Amino acid sequence: MDLTDAKAFINLITAEYKRRADLLPQDDDGTGYAYDQWMFTDLPFLHDLCILYLVAMRHHIERRLLFLATCALGHGKKIKRSEFEGEQKILLAMPHGKRWKEIDRRLQPKKCARYTSVEALRLLANSYKHNPRLQPDIELVRHLGLDEKLVYAPIPESFEVKKGLARIVGLPEDSRLSEITEMFVAHAGEFLKDVQARNVLSPVNWGRVSLTEFAH
Repeated sequence: MDLTDAKAFINLITAEYKRRADLLPQDDDGTGYAYDQWMFTDLPFLHDLCILYLVAMRHHIERRLLFLATCALGHGKKIKRSEFEGEQKILLAMPHGKRWKEIDRRLQPKKCARYTSVEALRLLANSYKHNPRLQPDIELVRHLGLDEKLVYAPIPESFEVKKGLARIVGLPEDSRLSEITEMFVAHAGEFLKDVQARNVLSPVNWGRVSLTEFAH
């Protein structure tokens, strides 16, 4: 996955949103079968696609942070491919919590632009992956500024969670989730650029690549 793929994905979701919305009768008063299909099947499906993309985006950010933290080893001096791969193996061998503390120490991502949005993505991904009922965990509820006393619907169906995500990225609460997703993409790009700009990173001398080293 790459953030440059986002526009194509957003266009796909927007087109599918319009196609399904156009199936609603113009005189639907909100009580017919078509409305039920839209509210309880079509919208959750479209929202689920957006959430899946946001989860994938969070993992893209994690991979980039791992790469950049490895490049922070040489303090700006060019490092060999073997040095890069050896240091990355050390990071990957650490327990998850210790690894991210080390990455935080090297890169100081909390000081970077759009960190609030990136943290929302982390909490969203954790809730989506680990909550059996797909409901937002309390950490996500707090981060989005939602009412902690409420019981929330599964994330793809929750309009309150959608409102919170919209506010985090500076959009109106009634924005479509595809629009919110597009703004998260922009914020993720700004965040990663700022991480690179704020840190002294070493270029990697990858050296020559043998044709036998290509993946099969």
